[in-house]
Amino acid sequence: MGTLSREWAISMAFSLVLLLVFGLGLVWLNIERVDLAYELNKMQRQIDEVEALAAKLEVERNTLITPSRLREVARDYGLGPARPGQIRRVGPDGAVEASPLVAISDDSRPKGQAKASPDAPPAAKTKPREKSRAKAVGTP
Repeated sequence: MGTLSREWAISMAFSLVLLLVFGLGLVWLNIERVDLAYELNKMQRQIDEVEALAAKLEVERNTLITPSRLREVARDYGLGPARPGQIRRVGPDGAVEASPLVAISDDSRPKGQAKASPDAPPAAKTKPREKSRAKAVGTP
């Protein structure tokens, strides 16, 4: 009977150790689950805040680009519809071309501007002026 009780005691001790290990494992997993739940809630709140901000910004953007608001801002800056000859297109090679939709007529030419001679190159194919880098960044 001594060997039976000894085997029984060893198996009982081993069972208790396994029970303790599994119990600690379950507690650790539960703590991790709770931590992840808090982190998930925090991220969901952040997502909700960003979505609310995006919705507010979209409403503000839509308010700012209404035609009546744009007309008011344009009037404040002295802007209006383009006059004939004011619209230009820049080609892929950098050449400035007159818009095909708005032709320059002699009547729309500003006072004091002479009509181009037939020998002169057309004004529609001029290259844009280049600014010096020093003036562009504000250094003297």
